[in-house]
Amino acid sequence: MSGEDEDGLSGSTIQIEQKLRRMNEEWVEALIHKDTSTLNRLMDQRCLFTDALTGDDKAQFIADIESGDLEVDSLARDNVEVRVYGATAVMTALDTADWKYKGRRIDGHYRTIHVYAERRGVWQIVAIQASHIEFK
Repeated sequence: MSGEDEDGLSGSTIQIEQKLRRMNEEWVEALIHKDTSTLNRLMDQRCLFTDALTGDDKAQFIADIESGDLEVDSLARDNVEVRVYGATAVMTALDTADWKYKGRRIDGHYRTIHVYAERRGVWQIVAIQASHIEFK
């Protein structure tokens, strides 16, 4: 027995997926509560955030939260999938969000991707993409 489950995932891969799911939940809570200390810890220094309106680096993303330019009133994340590829992982989800960016109210559904990388035993988010989608 190689330590793999029926899907071919090793025990360590399952543990990594569980860890990243917990990190994801922590990231969502930190964003809603403007907890920039936690966001700083979870996001790599060179993390990039892109969506339909902007393309920010981590410093700008955090600065927008601290200044109040970015406010998230609610964020529900569903259909979370995590795939681990060695020291890299990809998480996809469907978000339902209500937020404001520089006074402009934006709500709706988004398909999101978070890319994680592990360095020296620490997993962090290195890229985030959010794309607005319409349900018909």
